[in-house]
Amino acid sequence: MIRVFIIAQSIVTQAGLTALLSSDFEIAGSAIRPASISSAIADSDAAVILLEQNAITDLSEIEIPIVLLLDESSTIAEFLQSGIRSILPNDVSREQLTEAIKATLAGLTVLHPDWVESLFVPTVRSSEPAPLTPREIEVLRMLAEGMGNKAIAQHLNLSEHTVKFHISSIFSKLDVSSRTEAVILGAKQGWILL
Repeated sequence: MIRVFIIAQSIVTQAGLTALLSSDFEIAGSAIRPASISSAIADSDAAVILLEQNAITDLSEIEIPIVLLLDESSTIAEFLQSGIRSILPNDVSREQLTEAIKATLAGLTVLHPDWVESLFVPTVRSSEPAPLTPREIEVLRMLAEGMGNKAIAQHLNLSEHTVKFHISSIFSKLDVSSRTEAVILGAKQGWILL
C-alpha cells in the first residue's frame, strides 16, 4: 500500500485529509506546519507527501514526490519550478486526489484542468490569431486527439512532410511553439472541442 505523509495547516485539515485518504493509502505520518519538512518526514518511509499550501516551509532537500493542495492558481509555475510534482485545488474530490497521488508516484505531473491554460498561453499577444484553413483546422483537431504526424498523414491520405508543413503553419499563425499550446488556443478560438 502506498505510504502518504500529510502536512497540513491545521489539526482539523490534518484529520480531514487523514480520514479522506486512509481507505486507499497507508498514512505514514502527519505534521502541522513543521519547521522543516525533511525533518518531519525523516523516519516515515513515505512514498509521497500531501502538502497544503499554507503549511509550506522549506522544500529543499525533499527527494520524494509532493502533491500540493492549492487555494489559488496564481503561483503554479513557481511551485512547479520548486520541485512540486502535482498541484490540485483544496476542494478536490477524493477520487481526483487518490488518482493524482497514484499518478504522481508513477512519475507524472498532475494539474487541475482549470489551471493548465495559465501555464501555456503566452501572456502577450499582439493580435488575434490568423484564421486557419479548413485543412489546418482538421489537422489541429487530430492533434487534439493526440495523433502523431504519421497517423494524421495516413488518416488524411497525405505525406508526413505535408502534415509537418500544416503543423508548422498552424504554429506560425497561432504564434505558439508546441502542440499543447496550439490545441489550447484552438479550443479558446472555438475551432476545436476538447
